[in-house]
Amino acid sequence: MNMPVPPERLKERIAYIVNHHGTQHRPRLEEVTITWRGSFGYLIAWDGFLPGMNEQIKLCRIEYLGDDEEWGFAIYDPATETYVPSQLTTGRDTGHPTEAFDTAAIIHLADYTA
Repeated sequence: MNMPVPPERLKERIAYIVNHHGTQHRPRLEEVTITWRGSFGYLIAWDGFLPGMNEQIKLCRIEYLGDDEEWGFAIYDPATETYVPSQLTTGRDTGHPTEAFDTAAIIHLADYTA
């Protein structure tokens, strides 16, 4: 089965929205980036809090399902270095990429000041 791939313009818009949302809600973060592979986007937080340090923190994977507002979600598990399908804090399996960031931030950025 062929999975839909988000158009470049949508990828750019989602990357901007997630970065803006993430850095507003977690001011310690330098930025939030998304690396794209097919229908999947991999969210990475960059901690730029300490001068000269730029730690990369894998957060989650979003999956384009053909709808600009409803995306699949899988949380990054550092123990197995895999992405595990999960529910968002809303209790749903799908949602907006900012909801994916918020859910992953609770787990992976718990020590970061909001």
